[in-house]
Amino acid sequence: MAVGTTRVGDAEQLLAASRGCSELASLVRTAGDFPRSDLDDAAGSLSGANWDGQLGAALRHLATRWTDQCDALHTTYQGLGQKTWDTWSAYTGVERANTATFNGAHADMRATFG
Repeated sequence: MAVGTTRVGDAEQLLAASRGCSELASLVRTAGDFPRSDLDDAAGSLSGANWDGQLGAALRHLATRWTDQCDALHTTYQGLGQKTWDTWSAYTGVERANTATFNGAHADMRATFG
């Protein structure tokens, strides 16, 4: 059974992707947390007798949906950042090991055959 392969033309792009995903995860977390306290405060103020509590309930629902979506994006970006980091790390580790092996083999051949 043939297994698909992916060629890495520039391993540093994996590292750049990992860093970018981590930065986006952080930005989403910050942006997601920012309006939450305002929405919660407004929902509390607009509950009860005000608009029969419907506006407050709608704001609470909106705040929960907002938080859930931001959490999902944050988790996705973190996961993708980790996967690209792991791939970069594994790839560069194998490349270093291969280079060391071939350098050692060349040194042994030069020592043996001059």
